[in-house]
Amino acid sequence: MLKLLACFFMLLDHLGYYLDFIMPDGVVMILRTIGRLAFPIFAWSVARGMKRTHNPLRYFIRMCIFAGASELLIRLAYGCAGLTSSGTNVMVTFALSIALVTGYRLFIHSYLDMVASLRPISPTPQTAPTPPRYDIRVNIGGIELDPRIGLPLGLLTAALAVTVALWLQPDYGLYGLLTVLAFYIVYDVCPEKDREKRAIQIFILLNALFLPIRILFMNWPADWSILQCFSVAALPICYYLDRDKKPGPAVKYAYYLFYPLHIVLLCLIRSLL
Repeated sequence: MLKLLACFFMLLDHLGYYLDFIMPDGVVMILRTIGRLAFPIFAWSVARGMKRTHNPLRYFIRMCIFAGASELLIRLAYGCAGLTSSGTNVMVTFALSIALVTGYRLFIHSYLDMVASLRPISPTPQTAPTPPRYDIRVNIGGIELDPRIGLPLGLLTAALAVTVALWLQPDYGLYGLLTVLAFYIVYDVCPEKDREKRAIQIFILLNALFLPIRILFMNWPADWSILQCFSVAALPICYYLDRDKKPGPAVKYAYYLFYPLHIVLLCLIRSLL
């Protein structure tokens, strides 16, 4: 239900973006305002997927495959509609956010992989001699990796994800990567009763941080920069509907395919009008 709602919000947003020339300005503004709710829901789903998955590498590869296929389809559709794009699609953002979260997990959780020593009680005359201590690996963080390897490897992975994002300039860019990471950290470290409050707080701070960046360095109009802050309203929806079971392969791939295919359709409509 949550992803279905996100697809609906995204469709409204893209109706306002690709078909703006046949709509009144007020209608376009309404559609694009509602569309601000789509990205946080998808970002929350990716963060939750990283928390659930047993194989982050497979998750990353799958996202990269769909990101590449989406980029090819969208560029072909843009060519038909006479549009140009200076960056790449949002699935590239989600693929890189998986790499960023993986770097965070390596950096933080490998440090929790440690060796604990147990000292048995002194033997009595009737018992056999025992070793002075037992060393047991305690894997609190879920990653069996020496911190001397995990810490630099995590930093390198995160730095590569950020560098590639700055190079490819996907939709939402660094803001998108940090959104997924923030949601993952909340899901990872906060008690369940505090997650919604903490997620809203950190997402408000993230939007407040990027508001002047968009206006001063990214040449966004002030009204559109402020409009993006409306995306915070998506978080109560995420938590209210955060009861979805893990979808089957057919449903999961349908959500992946909806993104490029609906853009292709809207571009074809635009080229015909």
